[in-house]
Amino acid sequence: MSDVDVALDRTELWLSLLRELTASYPGWAVWKNVDSAFAGTGDVDSFAPPADWPAIGRTFERWVRDHELGPLIICRHIPQGPHFMTLQEDSPYLVQLDVKIRGTYRGSTLIDATDLQRLSELDVLGFRRVRPGVEGIIKLLLNGTRKGGRPNPEGLRTKRVADLLADDPAGVALGVELAGVAAPALQRGVDAFLAGTWDLAAMRRVEARFALRSFAEPGVALSRLWFLKYRAPRCPVVSLIRDHERRVPDDRDRWLADVSRSHEVRSVG
Repeated sequence: MSDVDVALDRTELWLSLLRELTASYPGWAVWKNVDSAFAGTGDVDSFAPPADWPAIGRTFERWVRDHELGPLIICRHIPQGPHFMTLQEDSPYLVQLDVKIRGTYRGSTLIDATDLQRLSELDVLGFRRVRPGVEGIIKLLLNGTRKGGRPNPEGLRTKRVADLLADDPAGVALGVELAGVAAPALQRGVDAFLAGTWDLAAMRRVEARFALRSFAEPGVALSRLWFLKYRAPRCPVVSLIRDHERRVPDDRDRWLADVSRSHEVRSVG
């Protein structure tokens, strides 16, 4: 086992960046999973319009330098937007900020940067984030629903979907509208889940709605397919995220040398 084998609490570290992004970029907001980032193992998932991505990258770079992190790593293989990353000396886990234009479900857009503006709020810690009820809807679909509309109990539990939905009914009412014509079905699915059951027919209707909508967004579906079939298997950063829970190998220099063959990697000190 490596000498560096524990996650460090990153709450204060991340807050300095998230507050700056909130103040500087009105179109930016966190859309899910910030708690795991604060705990030191997860990433910050955020949305912003593409016009802001270069400036957000420069803000991230300054933050890396100011906090004596490094090096800076940028992955542009994910089709929805760039991943800005760095390393923390005393932690084995990647420090990762994702900035995307959209999140997808069954091959079509579930939520995008424009949606997020009306569905977000200022967190008590001083950064902009999606409302809890909306985050619950997102995680109900992305983490809590298997193909065929079946429930994923582990995803529902680990992502605290019930708590997010129950804590913000007004946000849920806004979030179900992301399903468009299938909004009533999604509401039935939410109601059943909170009552301790599962409405399979309703969740299948929601799934079918997004799958059908993918035909109206062929670019979204094709870019996702290209990523999954070609880019992801060849990207050492994606492999680290997906297969190793963001845990950097003990031989960091060797891993960084591998990453640098296909990514921008540079010192910011």
